[in-house]
Amino acid sequence: MILGRLNDLDAQRAILPPALVRSIEMLLAQGLSTLPPGRHELEGDRLFALVQDATPRRVENSLIEAHADYADVQIPLTASECFGFSHPQPGLAPCDDQFAERDLAFYPTPESEAFFDVAPGEYAFFLPGELHRPCITFEEPAPFRKIVIKIHRELLSLS
Repeated sequence: MILGRLNDLDAQRAILPPALVRSIEMLLAQGLSTLPPGRHELEGDRLFALVQDATPRRVENSLIEAHADYADVQIPLTASECFGFSHPQPGLAPCDDQFAERDLAFYPTPESEAFFDVAPGEYAFFLPGELHRPCITFEEPAPFRKIVIKIHRELLSLS
């Protein structure tokens, strides 16, 4: 997992994966706040963005998830978003395996999970296999808009 600020992209260019930098730059050039909801192709099925209107859920009403083939770059646009995160845990079996259909599996709550907020102007980057729980709230749920960039593992040189 990487946490970053969009304004720091140029300064961190040398240490960030090129596909991450490239995807954020493409979206910044289009204007993050002007993108309508839906899928936006950046480089076909290997690199694309999903603009979503989301409503956060309480932790007890959500499951932690992971992807096998795609990394997620989560960018909240209109409000802060709370995430849960846990390193992959050997022996934790998915309770809802949708890898074949959607490159997605949901897992029961892991032994250890950290929670953190990401504000507009910041991003969270989750590698394939990393357990993450997006769209969490510990307060009254309020809808917000976000962008999720999907980066195929091949663009990250992951086998």
